[in-house]
Amino acid sequence: MGKPSTLIPWVLLTALTPGLLSAAELDEPDPAYYHTGELNGSLRSAEPLPLYDADPQHLWNRLFAAIAIRHSNLPSKRGGTPIARIEGGDKIEFLAWPGTTYWDEPETVTRLESLLDEFLNQQGEQLSTDPLKRVMLQRDLWAAFDFLISQNIARRGDLETRRRRAELCRRIARVMRVLALPAEALAKLPDNYALALQSGRFTATHEFDPRRDYLPPRLLTDADEWPELDFHQPKLHEDIERRFVFLHTRAFRGRSYFRFFYRFPEGRRQLEDYLKQVDAVGVDWRTAGQNGFIILKPDLPQIPAGTEVSLVQFLIALDTNLKPVPTKLVESVRVNVYKNVLGEKDSTTNSNQGINFAKYTLKRRLAFADMKFGGLHREPDDLPVYRVIFEGENARDWGPRGRFFELAADCRSCHADRAQTGVHTIPSLVNSGGIDSGAQLGIVHTLPAKAPSPHPARTVKWKTSDETYRRLVEFLED
Repeated sequence: MGKPSTLIPWVLLTALTPGLLSAAELDEPDPAYYHTGELNGSLRSAEPLPLYDADPQHLWNRLFAAIAIRHSNLPSKRGGTPIARIEGGDKIEFLAWPGTTYWDEPETVTRLESLLDEFLNQQGEQLSTDPLKRVMLQRDLWAAFDFLISQNIARRGDLETRRRRAELCRRIARVMRVLALPAEALAKLPDNYALALQSGRFTATHEFDPRRDYLPPRLLTDADEWPELDFHQPKLHEDIERRFVFLHTRAFRGRSYFRFFYRFPEGRRQLEDYLKQVDAVGVDWRTAGQNGFIILKPDLPQIPAGTEVSLVQFLIALDTNLKPVPTKLVESVRVNVYKNVLGEKDSTTNSNQGINFAKYTLKRRLAFADMKFGGLHREPDDLPVYRVIFEGENARDWGPRGRFFELAADCRSCHADRAQTGVHTIPSLVNSGGIDSGAQLGIVHTLPAKAPSPHPARTVKWKTSDETYRRLVEFLED
């Protein structure tokens, strides 16, 4: 397979611009991507996508392309022939690994600086008043800022490299500020999960069929059917709220907040009784105390077949006062459905081990088209993925596994490997943060049915104490 074409008939893509697409057309595979073969999941062109505006050369599209589109040259299989691909685009991940040098390369830096200067000099924020587009572009820039400033905090590179990064961060911060909306406007952003359910695009039941695009209809509205989970918390007088944030929150540097939900077949009472049972007889506390993380006993009581677990990611935006504000906007939804809990081979599930995995992500292409399908799209099980979060501090571009894992296999690697069954595949059951995060070891508990989730405010508290946020504020107040 040769190098993908760097050109694409933009007349076609402009004709398929979100504002002009029908619901049926929006349900078709995104024409900007390959969907089969060794280029599956890769972009057809490195040119800017017509996302923020119908014109691909619109300033916002060009700026987004500079931080969201990259080239790769990786084999599809270990030991295979490298294949040139164009990665990124309409994704929620920022393609940057701790050990990368891409974002320090002169060509990359010069391109970004030029676009940011153009934005600032021409008052680029005035090119769109759409609150959703402003929030999303700010989000995209925030990811780049946090990565670059984290590299400086870690003192990666020589002094001149760190100075260039700092100047780039200063420009990014200024653009983020002029894109910011008042907190009142952020509160009015759409509840896109509710819109996704109302669209009729997703099924309300799963029937244990991984081919169904199943989104739980009462996930965020029925706390008896879908109780939300929180950490075990000791009774201490000091303020330790910052400790109780999920590892996913830390991986996204507090730019998103996460909420976990469990659904047991018989509802809240069955779940709460089960958690008490695990706490009483299911933990190897000696090993936990010695190693700083909980080990569940191999023979502890199992979760019931039919259990469902969901992790929901929500966007946090900066308001005009530079305060992080949690929003209702859902960026991703992960749903795990347990057909069996013994780890037995089951070819009717997409894990082959009795669990069905599904991941839905926010697509700008849909969200900017009047929030079609709530902006949510189910990622194909066979989509090749690059894991960006939870990689080592020296991980190079594309991660140690490169392109060798598809989505379903990537989910299985954390939640259904050969040594895990049922309850052992649910890391959120315990506080896996351990000693280094400062949280106390213990089994999670359900939040009261009518209690507000603590995770949005807790994430804001964590973020505002994080060095990346402090540096951002310093740049803007300098």
